[in-house]
Amino acid sequence: MNTKEKAAQEILDFLRSDNKVLLLTGTYQNEKHSLALLLILSEYPSPANILFRANHSRNIKMFLSVLNLRKNPKTGKPIKISGGYNLYIDTINQMSWNSSPSHIDIAVVYPVGSLGESKGDDCVQDLIRRNAKKIVLVSCIDNKDISWVEQFNPVKVIYDSEEVDPEYHARTQEIVSNYVPQPISGLPEYAKNIPSEYLIQLYCKGCNSGRWAKLNKPYPGKTALKNAPIGEYTANCLKCGYENVDNYNWYER
Repeated sequence: MNTKEKAAQEILDFLRSDNKVLLLTGTYQNEKHSLALLLILSEYPSPANILFRANHSRNIKMFLSVLNLRKNPKTGKPIKISGGYNLYIDTINQMSWNSSPSHIDIAVVYPVGSLGESKGDDCVQDLIRRNAKKIVLVSCIDNKDISWVEQFNPVKVIYDSEEVDPEYHARTQEIVSNYVPQPISGLPEYAKNIPSEYLIQLYCKGCNSGRWAKLNKPYPGKTALKNAPIGEYTANCLKCGYENVDNYNWYER
């Protein structure tokens, strides 16, 4: 059973390890990020700059209710937390990132399911550029495609509500089990029969035009694809058949 105690210990193990990214999932929708925050603010070495990145500014006060803050949190203004912590907030809207400090120690992103594969990649890369030593990605309901996280080799922790509320756990599991991945929208006819995990957009040197192509193995994520050695990934144009190998130069999906 994926209990609170088990999840807490695994999060603590992560905070004390050399691993950079953690993915926290499970059926306890509104408790997962709270557990992570409380552990960070009690166990992560201080002084530390902590960034909480939410899906929308209107949700921040609710998401941080576990901290019992006296003032409404605002982007760009640090909240002093006892123990030597500065808590900053922004959102997945990149315009808000300009107000966040250039150096942070640890970041929590919630809910990570609000990010698609391209914006999710951008989000994590931004946190890496801010020298984050730890990045905690937290889901709400696990009915979104967050497979793009795999390219960052995350430590995976599950926190379910089964022990506390079995009925709630069962209802949430049913929602998750009914999830059907959405196909890539706007595909031309010539690309519609290819499984989405093998599709990539690129400038085909055979056609001298932008085309959809079929990868030789599943799409690994934007950063992983760009950084892969030449030849590890190839993509055959679905129009002319030309084999493209310049993976560093391919478009986003």
